[in-house]
This record gives sequence, structure tokens and C-alpha cells, in this order.
Amino acid sequence: MKQTLTAVAFILAAGTASAAQLVEAIVVRVGDRIVTRSQYERRMREAFNEIEARVPAAQAATEKDQLRKTMINELIAEMLIKDRADRLAITVSEAEITEAVGRLKQQYGISSDEQFETSLRQSGMSRADMEARLRDTLITNKVFGRELRRREELTDRELRERYDREKEQYRLPERARLREIIVVKPENAADVAAAEQRVKEIAERARTAADFAKLASEVSESGTKQDGGDLGEVARGELLPDLDRAVFNATAGTVLGPIATKSGWHILKVEQRLPSEVPAFESVKTQLRKDVSDDAFQRDYKAYIETLRKDAFIQINEEQIPKV
Repeated sequence: MKQTLTAVAFILAAGTASAAQLVEAIVVRVGDRIVTRSQYERRMREAFNEIEARVPAAQAATEKDQLRKTMINELIAEMLIKDRADRLAITVSEAEITEAVGRLKQQYGISSDEQFETSLRQSGMSRADMEARLRDTLITNKVFGRELRRREELTDRELRERYDREKEQYRLPERARLREIIVVKPENAADVAAAEQRVKEIAERARTAADFAKLASEVSESGTKQDGGDLGEVARGELLPDLDRAVFNATAGTVLGPIATKSGWHILKVEQRLPSEVPAFESVKTQLRKDVSDDAFQRDYKAYIETLRKDAFIQINEEQIPKV
């Protein structure tokens, strides 16, 4: 929960300078909004905590270095957006905050205020902190919703043009539809020979059986037993090497095996072979809309922030940036 609650609302509550803040060094000013050294340090600590909870240590170091390089620009963007919200008279009601907290609880399976408070404490945050950040996030979303293009506004013609340019990235690999029967290797070495003989007999039955699925549901020892051994579609390279070679050198309808692995024996039926192919436009249109809109949003967001920066008073005090 530490990761998720810290990452839910990314905007630092950077506001107009208070009397207490005036005695503290200012790292960056955007109009009447500032970020002080302590605010900057807190933001970095929370971001570092989120990174450490999300990725392995080796990757975390790289992400932290990248964050140090981008933090100032992120803070400037956040304050520019909040200033724009003020100009557009965009606000968030208490009812919207309550609804957002409810969605957050539901998303992470939190059923009571006590659990929520505990999770916040584990994240090093108070409820007031979280609600302030949710408020900022909701305001940001409202600004974007009003001033940046929404994904549902993308036309089929625009999506088709993207598909024609980049359809190879949606190419499906060579695949096979499989059913399996697995017999687990006995732990007692003395029982292995008997198990091998049983597997051979099952394989012979499988080759002549009218209904492989029925046989799998009767004799298989894998989790797919209840589904008649159905493995669904498997792409080339997803199986163990010996199984992969056998499957993708076989024709549809072939029963393979028994093929021995460390854990047991596999008997496979290749129900269908599917070539590598580019799916039709209609079948990937939803994914295209997401991909295109994500790319468009990033492009539009950068242009939008640059536009806001041109008209804003921005002061960065490099010497005050903490070395965290």
C-alpha cells in the first residue's frame, strides 16, 4: 500500500507562500506559488520511497537519477497547471473528494476508515495530505479534460492512418492451440519406471481417442484437467524448448509425446496452427485508440506546458536545490 497510496496523487501541494515559509529558502517560484527546500526534499523522499517499493534496487538507482534531473520541471508544470485552473475557475467540491477517496478504498480493497488511516501512516502520509493531493489531481484532470484532446475524439480515419503506418508492431507471433495431459514424476525413484509405462499407455490412448479433452479430464494431473487440458493459444517461444520444438514442427491434429521434463511427462494435442499475421484493423482499433491517444496526450501535454511557461514568471534558484 505504501507504493500505491504515495503514487496515486503525484502533485505536490505547492501553494502561495505563507509566513512560515518566508523564512525558508525557495527552490522555485512560479508566479505567486513557491516550492521551498523542505517541500522539495519531502517530495523527493516520497518519490524515492515509491520507486523503492515498485522496482528492484538496480533499476531504482537509475530511476532516482532520472527523477533528480526532471524534478524541477515537474514541479514547474504542476504549479503552472494549478495556476491555469485558478484562471479557469476550476474547483473541486468536498463531495468529489469523498467520492475519490471511496474509489481509492475500493480499488485497494480497503473496507474501513481504520484500514485507510493505517495504510496512510505506513505511507508516511496523513489523511489531510492524501485529500490535498487527490484535490490537486482532480483539478489537473479537469484542466486536461477541458484543454487537451480526449481519446474518444480521435476519428477512425486517424486511427486507420496510424494502423497503416505502424501495423507491423501489432503483428501476432506464430501460435498454436493446444490441449495437454501431464503426468507428474514420482518423488520416489522406485516408482518412476511404473509411471513411465503408464504415461506410454496414456499416450497410445490419446492418439486413438475420439475425444482428447475427455481423456485429459480423466487422467491428467495438471491444473488444466478440469478444462479438458485446454491450454488455449501458445506463441512460439513460450513453452519449454523441447515442447516448443515439437509443437511448432507438428501439423494440426497431431498428438505429441510423451515428452519428458524435470517435473514429469507431457502429452500434447496440436488442435490448430496459426501463422504469424497482422490482425485486421477492426480487431485492434481499441488498442490503437489507446496507443494513439497516449502518444497524442504526451505530445499535447508537452506543447501545452511550453505554452503556459511562455506567459509565466518562473524563477529557479539552482543553489537552493537540495542534493538528495
